[in-house]
Amino acid sequence: MDIRQNPLWLSFPIGTYFQTEVKISVWFFLLGLLFCAKLGLQLGLLITGIVFVSILLHEFGHVFAARKTGGYGNEILIWPLGGLAFVNPAPYFASEFFTVAAGPLVQLLICLLCAPILIHDGALYQCLTLLTLPPIDLVGNFPLALVMLIFFVNLQLLVLNLLPIYPLDGGQMAFHISKLRWDRQTAKIGTLWAGMALSLVLMVVGVWMKSVDLVFLGSILMMLGTYEHLTAQFNRPLDDSFMGYDFSQGYTSLEHRDEQERRPGLLERWRAERNEKKQEKELQLKLETERRVDELLEKINQHGMNSLTDAERRFLQRASGRYRSHGKE
Repeated sequence: MDIRQNPLWLSFPIGTYFQTEVKISVWFFLLGLLFCAKLGLQLGLLITGIVFVSILLHEFGHVFAARKTGGYGNEILIWPLGGLAFVNPAPYFASEFFTVAAGPLVQLLICLLCAPILIHDGALYQCLTLLTLPPIDLVGNFPLALVMLIFFVNLQLLVLNLLPIYPLDGGQMAFHISKLRWDRQTAKIGTLWAGMALSLVLMVVGVWMKSVDLVFLGSILMMLGTYEHLTAQFNRPLDDSFMGYDFSQGYTSLEHRDEQERRPGLLERWRAERNEKKQEKELQLKLETERRVDELLEKINQHGMNSLTDAERRFLQRASGRYRSHGKE
């Protein structure tokens, strides 16, 4: 079942922009009500609007980065706890990492655009507080107050998304970096463990600072991390060995017991480990490439060749050339 059919993901479309359908969760309005109840109607509505636009731009950053690097994305969901961009990056590190990093980069760009105005008016320092709203004057100087709120909201989103806690952007970037050193399963579990530990630290700091917001944030991130960890554990590949013996090599390997009993040297073990990791990465790249090619062929079948972006066309050409070269071998 598609996860977006879950009641938590109930939403309605608000339009299609840049070939991307934008939906808003029915629960997002609860966030607006919370802001209005806590900050007053005028300020609450203003911050809700800023949060909505900032999250929308953040998610478009993911979509555009995926398309630019050979992947694709065509749907965005604005949710109470942030946004979700349904994207599929190309199956290589640069596309996967940049697709994730593009979201926080949008927030960084917005902060950099606002900073000169705040520096000119001497209000930058007041906006660097992450846990308390900066002092603003909506009546006396609304333009400056608006810039201060835009900077403050986007700074919060930037810092939050850079936390190395899965499934935040920082956690996903840490996961893609870990895959360069370890296999996918080990990288995922390690990233989740580190994220849950940091979530616990946030909760402890929140209790020490008597900050309900930090405790709530840490609790939510801990629950999300625990769910992802259980999912990763259930999806762990089966072990083909029995009582320590791997029969995947065939029974004929028993005939070479004398050769197997000779302990390989350090250099031999390093070479074997390197070749094994290289083969695993090549197999994973091949499988992800085939999956992506199938998705693009299905897209062509439904919407025609003209529906492909330039990046998608280049990806198909690279994949086609790679398959032809393998076929000649």
